[in-house]
Amino acid sequence: MKNQYKVNGYNITTDAQFQNKRYGVTPELEKMFESLYVAIQDKNNKRIIGELTQLIVQYPTVPILKNYLSVAYNVQGKKEKAIEVNQWILVEHPGYLFGLINRANYFIDKKEFNKVPQIIGEAMEIKALYPDRDLFHLSEVTSFYKLAIRYYAAIENLELAENRFEILYEIAPDHHDTEEAESFLFQLRMKNAAARIEEERKQKISTIAMKLTPKLQTRVAPTFNHTEIQDLYHFGIAISHEKLKGIFALPRVSLVEDLEKILEDAVERYDYFDALGWQEETHSFVLHALFLLKELNAAESLPKIISFLKYDDELVEFWLGDHITVTLWQCFYGLGFNNTAILKDFLLQPGVNTYCKSAISEAFCQMVVRHSEKRDELLTVFSEVFTVFSKASLEDNLIPDFDTGTPRNNTLSNVIIY
Repeated sequence: MKNQYKVNGYNITTDAQFQNKRYGVTPELEKMFESLYVAIQDKNNKRIIGELTQLIVQYPTVPILKNYLSVAYNVQGKKEKAIEVNQWILVEHPGYLFGLINRANYFIDKKEFNKVPQIIGEAMEIKALYPDRDLFHLSEVTSFYKLAIRYYAAIENLELAENRFEILYEIAPDHHDTEEAESFLFQLRMKNAAARIEEERKQKISTIAMKLTPKLQTRVAPTFNHTEIQDLYHFGIAISHEKLKGIFALPRVSLVEDLEKILEDAVERYDYFDALGWQEETHSFVLHALFLLKELNAAESLPKIISFLKYDDELVEFWLGDHITVTLWQCFYGLGFNNTAILKDFLLQPGVNTYCKSAISEAFCQMVVRHSEKRDELLTVFSEVFTVFSKASLEDNLIPDFDTGTPRNNTLSNVIIY
């Protein structure tokens, strides 16, 4: 079979025809799937319900048609009809994965979380749910793991949610299911960050911040070159692709200037936003700015990003939370690939948040893993960093934070292994 590869002990295919025989999908019907999929996403398409109903009568063994009907009802706001159709699917096609996923999502919506494992299995692994199958379509795998991540995020089990996300990201890093799955993690990451930070502050020996949040604050919003930037202040990580496309279409120079201004705003209005209380929709603009700069490959902005990260722990962790240790390395990887000297200087700066330094270490490790030609260069960098650290004392305000005697910056040593 074409377009097939093996992951986690089973095979994944992108061949949409591999289950056609099993479900009785004819070549004529298969040609209709793409247009039907587009039609069910249109909430104003009132004809699609009737068209699907007729096709279901003609092809009663094809569960995807019933699933499309359920989706169409849901898109048009007819939730009860969608649930009713999905129950019909489970009666006639009890092993149909997307019917099971729909049912599990229903219970997550109802906050009846204990019922989810009863539907898709305690292991939350697709192979465990279908032990007799060795081949799955990519959409089955991504949809399953997206559901598992949503479930674990809902019950606030960040460790297992992150574990499933790592698997999904490895399988399909650019898939829309992967992007949506990460949005489920966002709030839980930030919530856990607050608790973790508070607990670790009680136990760790910390560096003393050299760059403190300015006492002279303002409540006046900055003036941007582009009004579209305001969207970054009103949407969380689930901001629409259309809005992001609109922002990316703006003139690069003035756009970069606006994104850098966002970082300044996060400092100058820190007290204002802190008093509001952190909310994903209103407090994600710093993350938006960082990752938009990365996507723009705005390496010229790296010094300003570094400058922002030199502020005291309270400010940096308020804005970035667990993203410091989970996703920030991606910015350093993208913008610092040809600017490792700037990143090395940051590692050697006194009074800087240790977790931010760890993000740079992770970026260096990823550079070595993905570009072996960088290994010698980065070994030299780490050799210099280790030499400085080995001679430093606590009074130098350079030693990475320690948590009950355990170094936090273990990532520094990973590059040696690679």
